[in-house]
Amino acid sequence: MSNPSEKTFTIDLEPIGKRIQLNPDKTIADAAMFAGIPLVTSCNGLGICASCKILLVQGQLTAPTVGEKSKLSEAAISEGIRLACQARPLSDVRIHIPPGSLTFGQQLQIEGIHNLIPLSPTISPLNVQLSPPSQSDLDSDFERLRKVYQQYYPEPLRASLSVLRTLPGCLRKNNWNVRLILKNNELVSILPTDSEFFGLALDIGSTKIAAYWVSLNNGTIIKQAGFMNPQISYGEDVVNRISFANQGKKQQNKLQQVLIESINQHILETCRELNIYEEQIVDLVVVGNTVIHHLFCGLPVRSMGEAPYVSVVKKALTIPSSEFNLFVAPGAKIYLPPNIAGYVGADHTAALSAVRLFETGKTICLIDIGTNTEISLIHNKKIIACSCASGPAFEGAHIRDGMRAAPGAIEKVSIQNNTVSFSTIGQKQPVGICGSGILSVAAEMRKNAIIDHRGVFQKKHPLTRTEGKQSYFVLAESDQLNNNHAITISRSDINEIQLAKGAIRTGIEILCQKSGIIPQQIDQFLIAGAFGTYLDLESAIEIGMFPDVELDRFQQIGNAAGVGARELLINAEQRHQLEIMADQIEYVELTSELTFNDTYVLALYLEKNDSLFTKI
Repeated sequence: MSNPSEKTFTIDLEPIGKRIQLNPDKTIADAAMFAGIPLVTSCNGLGICASCKILLVQGQLTAPTVGEKSKLSEAAISEGIRLACQARPLSDVRIHIPPGSLTFGQQLQIEGIHNLIPLSPTISPLNVQLSPPSQSDLDSDFERLRKVYQQYYPEPLRASLSVLRTLPGCLRKNNWNVRLILKNNELVSILPTDSEFFGLALDIGSTKIAAYWVSLNNGTIIKQAGFMNPQISYGEDVVNRISFANQGKKQQNKLQQVLIESINQHILETCRELNIYEEQIVDLVVVGNTVIHHLFCGLPVRSMGEAPYVSVVKKALTIPSSEFNLFVAPGAKIYLPPNIAGYVGADHTAALSAVRLFETGKTICLIDIGTNTEISLIHNKKIIACSCASGPAFEGAHIRDGMRAAPGAIEKVSIQNNTVSFSTIGQKQPVGICGSGILSVAAEMRKNAIIDHRGVFQKKHPLTRTEGKQSYFVLAESDQLNNNHAITISRSDINEIQLAKGAIRTGIEILCQKSGIIPQQIDQFLIAGAFGTYLDLESAIEIGMFPDVELDRFQQIGNAAGVGARELLINAEQRHQLEIMADQIEYVELTSELTFNDTYVLALYLEKNDSLFTKI
């Protein structure tokens, strides 16, 4: 454990989610090294390669060095760009490390269980041959196109100003023989006649973004990828981002700007990789929780940070991509599915669409676990939903040695005969512990009586260590690591786990109470989301996060929101059905329920149980 008499600053390294104490004579590159985060440092810290760029988000660093001024522009420095090997902290700081400065990527959940679904997109192609203008034919370019279009369809062709700007060049470049990409009777893009056309579905999480590139010619996924949501540098969770946005219009615009820039960067990189053009991206579906939805759209979020936590809009939106300056076809539109409530958003409605709750006739509980966990229960063909403030503990935040899922993160722990063993992501040397490992270690500590059902350390246990009044458990000794301290679990870490798992269990129990059932009557638990994919179900049951029912009732389904977004991209009827379903969902505000406090207190205990209902 660190010496409290030493003067240190807290360095918050995002988007990795690792925090470390650092002496003021050390650089940010040193902090990254101590945290086990490999920066690209080609010059070995001399400040001459400029490969370790970072962004100061909050706090103070030492003044730029001569080396930094020679490698970075004044504009970059004024925006907070620095070199990690040159900058030292003058206070607690939050640092954003861009992907180009890291030698590895994080473990991002993009996989899901895809359904067979008919291809029926909102987009259709039409190849046309136009006669060029002449002295005897002086029709405008668009009138010429409109007349040919009406040979096929009775409705008049429409086009936005963004599309009209591209019209003259496209027609002449392709010798007046073109493929029109249409959304109903509106022109989206103009392409060469043999061109494919694509859709892009984005599931924007608080931490991560999953992207699905789909051929709208045949419905196949041609690429799926994950990248970090850069907003995390301005707040770990949506509550902190609301606070940041509420500081002023500049701050709110910043949250939208960094998100759009990150998406555009992904689009540029993917277009180069797949050898396609921006004009071929003709339809988009974007899902996210309600706060992310609003920040993406540039809508105010203040009302969602104040009781009764209402959103600006719940209905589905279709917005021209030109509103966002996205690098896609000039007439492309973005479909955002309906939200349910202030903290149950379009990502959850997309997930509900993907899992086909109404088709089975069973009682099903969908649990999408994240910083904010959304839960829906369908019983007797009625859906009720709630939101649980599970917090960022499962992302590694507020845990002393917590981190997000990246190489070197401890992801599973076993304790046998007082011997501790663990596995790490990528089989790398341990540098911290991620969400699945946090859940695993809590369950193992409970099974081995290192902590009791309240989370209190048993000081007589041989694996319990005490320093002053503080008890803790050592996962990895400092001499096993390149780090300057051991990886430990403290009472405060256990408390964070209790708060997170207690919130989720409370949501499950209250939805059951509202439906007049107990958890044992649920036929199937569908566990979705990035953390839900990697968690150990037995550990979750051991500490009471999930009810103690048969394991075969649980199914981990991956990124259901991403699957739903992709389906909405390729099938127009899915959008219609989803909007009907969303109107029928009953939202439950947990804290307004009479049984909330009693249920939550019981849910904090670290113990197996099949139901809390009978104890209230």
